[in-house]
Amino acid sequence: MRKIIIGLCAVAALTAGCDFEQDPVAVQSADPGKSAGKSGGSSKTKTFPIKLTAKRAHASKSVLSDGGALSCVKVTVTNQTKKQLEVNPLYFSITDTKNTKHDSSSALGEYEGQIDTTSLAPHEKATGLVCAKGSFRPKVVAMTNPLLSEAARAQVAS
Repeated sequence: MRKIIIGLCAVAALTAGCDFEQDPVAVQSADPGKSAGKSGGSSKTKTFPIKLTAKRAHASKSVLSDGGALSCVKVTVTNQTKKQLEVNPLYFSITDTKNTKHDSSSALGEYEGQIDTTSLAPHEKATGLVCAKGSFRPKVVAMTNPLLSEAARAQVAS
C-alpha cells in the first residue's frame, strides 16, 4: 500500500506543472503601430499581459569579460497585469536570423547595463541589456517566467 501511495505522489508531482495544451506566445512587433502577425488590413492592435520591446544595442564590456564577441539587445519589460512580475536576466534568450536560440546566461556578468533582477508592480517597467555570446544578428527576444515557460516574445528592431 505504501509503495502505491509513493508512486501516485511521484506521478502527481511530475505532472503537476505540465501544461499539455499550451499555446505558443505571440511575437510582439518591433514597430509599435503594426502587428507582428500577417493580418491583412486589420488596424486592431493586440494587447499583451507583458509588453516586451527590444532594439539592437552594443554593450560596454565589464571587468569580468573574457573579450569574446557579444550580441546584445536593449529590452524594456512593462507589466500590464494585475500581479507582480518577476524579471531576471536569466529569463531571457535571443533567437538570431538563422533561428538559432542563444541563452543569455552565456554572457552573464560580461557587460555593463544588464537588465536588473527585480519584481515589477502592475504598470511598472524595467529597461536594460540582454546579451549572449557570439556574433550574430538578433531577430527575436523571448522572456520566460520563474517556472521557465515562455511569457513574452518580441521582434528586435534595428
